[in-house]
Amino acid sequence: MNKLTQKFLAVSLLALAGCEGEANSGRLVGFIVDGQTGQRLNFFKAESDKNNLGDDGDSQSQVYAIIDGEFRRAEPCGRGDLNGKNGIEADGCFQIKDIPEGMTVPVFAQAPGYERFIGEYTYALMDLDVEHAQKVANIRLFPKGFAVDYRFNVSFNNQPVPNAQVICQYMPTTGNTLQVSGTFMDPVNTGTAAITATSNADGVASIPGAQLVNGATYRCEAVLSQSMDGVTLSGQGNITAGVTQSEQRMSLSTSGSTDTLLYAVRSNADDTTKLMGADGKLMVTFNRPVEIVAGTADCQYATAAIYYPDSDGVTGAIYPTPAGSTTNGVSESVTAEVSADGLTLTLGFKAERPFEADDRGTYVSFSGIIVRPRGSMSSSDIRAIGGVGACPAVAGYSVGDVANLRTGGFDQNNTIQLF
Repeated sequence: MNKLTQKFLAVSLLALAGCEGEANSGRLVGFIVDGQTGQRLNFFKAESDKNNLGDDGDSQSQVYAIIDGEFRRAEPCGRGDLNGKNGIEADGCFQIKDIPEGMTVPVFAQAPGYERFIGEYTYALMDLDVEHAQKVANIRLFPKGFAVDYRFNVSFNNQPVPNAQVICQYMPTTGNTLQVSGTFMDPVNTGTAAITATSNADGVASIPGAQLVNGATYRCEAVLSQSMDGVTLSGQGNITAGVTQSEQRMSLSTSGSTDTLLYAVRSNADDTTKLMGADGKLMVTFNRPVEIVAGTADCQYATAAIYYPDSDGVTGAIYPTPAGSTTNGVSESVTAEVSADGLTLTLGFKAERPFEADDRGTYVSFSGIIVRPRGSMSSSDIRAIGGVGACPAVAGYSVGDVANLRTGGFDQNNTIQLF
């Protein structure tokens, strides 16, 4: 699509909404939909309408955002124009205006009888040759108490597989992909803990819907804890809680590569544009419980790079590794912690001087983080984040990097951006 066409479409959308914005700002437009029935919910019709959910400042049915630290309530699209003299049916359409370019805004929606929606949106004008752009973001609201229980039918060669572990992990989006074609904003009020279940004799693993957040996308993995003739059985699939049908088939496949034995399901650094803040950490979730290989703490390093330091000349720093301290059994620069269930590894850094927000372009990279499946005694099962370097504890072993399933099997990202 050429820029002239882009400009024409964008200007046409602005004309539909019928409002002016500020320079270098944009508008978020969408509809509220009942997540169970698919019926459009209208917050803005007249009181005489039987489906009206309220339209005054005191109403409990509202869509709003926080912009520049202030609450801003959404308005109906084209008030006084749409649904009036033009006769255009845009019932329930909301708009949040004057969102500064590049700003991430929390978005909320609530109505009596429905669970509250909490999301966030980063407004980017992208490459549109217009001063004011418009993006579309629809929102699902689910009735209170509504939940869908999921049954995963795990099979291999059309035969049920008992004792397979099914792991479902919330999968945040890596960018703004909201389009007019029925794609909805994801909720963010979702925990990062993995939800697990084990298949029974019939190959069925059940996950209660009450453990999931309706409208959120989950990446589900099925793995058999033991290998078969040197190969591993595994399968994957995605569900949107409360939207995807309850019966799911999880067909396992085999692979002769040991890379499938241990890999990352996701990490909080899969979105490389995410800013972690002064105390940022790298959190990696695996497909099976892991442990840090004994004797490798000395091999763990964290390094920082600051590309745009502020003018005061004081920048943050990570503790260096003094000469002669490479065999003391600890890392001077890294903190590494494995969750109780073994599925999540959290990496932090030890700051000699704190990092500040005005040091823009601050990155921290981790290396020498060496893990293996919990309880494994095989050298072929060992994996690393950021490479192994000269690590005596694994000398002579062939150690590959942890692969990340969500990024297409590429090596797990070992770098986070603080500011």
